[in-house]
Amino acid sequence: MPRLLVTATYGHDNASRAAMPFYVARGAKESGIDVGIVLALDATVLVKPDVRKHVQPHGQPPLTELFQFAVDHRIPIYV
Repeated sequence: MPRLLVTATYGHDNASRAAMPFYVARGAKESGIDVGIVLALDATVLVKPDVRKHVQPHGQPPLTELFQFAVDHRIPIYV
């Protein structure tokens, strides 16, 4: 099975860029690719539910939904 590691470096101050790694990971998982997410730099705060609920990217699902998909599908999230 193919493998992909997506790195996130943006936090809540840039919602579209903060959610994009989770969006890519969801698409990869749905395509059958073994995927993981790395949260680095400003993205580390995205593990906090109170921060995630305020991240509403344009043209993508809310970060809370994308994060829950990662949890439900056991996508590893490394901080």
